[in-house]
Order: sequence, then structure tokens, then C-alpha cells
Amino acid sequence: MRRSLLVSLLFLGCSSSPPDDVSIGAAGAAAIEPRILGGTPSDDTQNAVVMLVVVDPTTSRRLGVCTAAMVAPNLALTARHCVSKSDGESIACDADGSALFGGQIQSDYSPEQIFVFTGKDRPALVDDDPLDLTKWSPAGQGAEIISDRAPNLCNHDLALVRLRAPIANNPIAAVRLDGGARANEKLTTVGWGVTREAPQPGQRQTRTGVNVKRVGPSSAIPVLTSSEFLFDESICLGDSGGPIFDAASGAIVGVVSRGGNGETPTDTDYAKTCVNADNLGTSLSSFKPLVNDAFARAGATARLEAVEEDSGCNGSGRRPGAGALLLAGVVAMLSRRRRG
Repeated sequence: MRRSLLVSLLFLGCSSSPPDDVSIGAAGAAAIEPRILGGTPSDDTQNAVVMLVVVDPTTSRRLGVCTAAMVAPNLALTARHCVSKSDGESIACDADGSALFGGQIQSDYSPEQIFVFTGKDRPALVDDDPLDLTKWSPAGQGAEIISDRAPNLCNHDLALVRLRAPIANNPIAAVRLDGGARANEKLTTVGWGVTREAPQPGQRQTRTGVNVKRVGPSSAIPVLTSSEFLFDESICLGDSGGPIFDAASGAIVGVVSRGGNGETPTDTDYAKTCVNADNLGTSLSSFKPLVNDAFARAGATARLEAVEEDSGCNGSGRRPGAGALLLAGVVAMLSRRRRG
């Protein structure tokens, strides 16, 4: 058990900004791949992926930036740690879901503190400190946080936010509620996190062909709980809560939770902490009753992953269909929250 603590400490991944004494400038971008660590700019076809901003109402300061996905006009899917206060940036869990270190949830934010911004371009004013809330233009504001109310993030890092009003004419992502991520499945991640080019990218980023390395529960290092799966390098600070899509069907299979340490960051390239890192996603199907309840509270119907019958030659009789909208998205060596 103690061995798991030493090698399974991870950092939650929702911070969109590196520490104040670290900057990522042009010097750090030379001869490296920019974007969501090897990705490309995300276009309008992925507009179901949104930015989620948490604000302190008393100071108008930004408490955090995460990524989320619209799964109904008034319902956003994200990570639990994006909508709650917890003890520190680090967390370690055992395979049975018990907490070894960190992850204790102190309280949820008030839903009115949560704002959603749509579109592929970085919203104006979201990086100001303090924020001028009279000038910015969010597409939606939270009315209710829907989670399983677990006291710790271990095995429970998923939540939905019901908005005060529907967002009109915005794409809606399909979801996989039966069966989680599969080993060697190819994924697409999408998010607003730190890139090798900039700490606050001007455009949402995406990367496809990301591989599922292992699914939980698993006591191998990095440890996975029953609701988690391990995937390759791609996400970084600010991508927490972002959807992780099956690259073929375009349906959400999970949300970004946390990631292990990659390479040692430098003053000009803090994103190196995410390079070659193992990352953990929380499987959506593990929370099927909660998700169905959220849709009922929102008065909406889930857009389920499209499947199509094959010829039967493969034995399964069913396989993911490619017609769904293509959109996208951590307990290991050292894992960190990626929230600002």
C-alpha cells in the first residue's frame, strides 16, 4: 500500500496557467511541436468542446480554467475537481479506489461561479486579473453541479454542470454509456490547456491517434481504479475535464482527470512536465446512472454513440460507427492537477 503512494502520486490536470514565475515564450517553442503537445488547432467541427471558467465572486479573480463538453444544450460534462475545492494539487489512489494521499473534496463551488465559453478561439478577457465581469461574454452560467457527492476524487473524478439556460445552435457531443475505453483503442483529445508554444493558447487544440495503454482496475504502475484508463501523452495544464473521444465513432468515452510527471520543466518551457507523461481518464460508462440522472434534470436526451452491424465475420456483430461527431478530451509515477 505504501509503495503505491510513492509511485502513484498524480497531479490533477485543470490548471490553464503555469506558476507565476514560469513563462512559456518563443524561446521554448523553437524546434518543438506546438499545440496540445503534438496536436493541431481545433476547428468549428469540434465546438461541442468548451472552456469552463470558475470565478471568485468576491474578488472577480479567476479560480480555475478547465475544458468541458456540451452533451445537451444546457448540460456540460467535466471533471469533479474542476467544480470543487480539494486539498492540494496532488493525489494518490489505490486500485480499489481508496485514497492514499490527497484528493479530499472540501466543498463544491457554487454553480453560479461557473461560466462556459463556446467557440474555437480563446475568449476575450478570461486571462485578466481581476476579471471585468461587466465586459466579458460567456455563453452560459451554472445552475446546478451534478456529481455522486463522493468525499474524495479517487475513482470519482467526474461531474456535470446544468446551465441556467440552453446554449442555442451549439454542437452536442455523443456519449458512450455502455462499455468503457478499450485497451489499444485510438482516442482524440481536445482542450484549452498549456501547449509547447504558449501557456494560454489562442485557439483550442486537438490531437488524434492517442492510444489507450491500459484500463482499470489495475495495481500495475501507474495504478488505475475501476473507473479509470491510462492513455498516452497529449493533455497538459488546462485540459482537465476535457472530453476524451473514440477516434472512430467520435463519442466521449471519458474525461481528462490527471497526469504523471513527464520531463523536467524549464523557465521557458513549463509544458515539458506533460511530455512523455502517462495520463488518466475517468470512464463515462462507470457513471451511467449519474449521467442519466443529469440528463433527466436537464430535461434532455443523451446522444448515444452510433453503432452499426457488421457482417458478422469479426464475431462481435457490432462495432462503433464513424458517423458520430468527432470531438475530444490521471494514478501513476507523479500526477498533477492541471487547473489555473
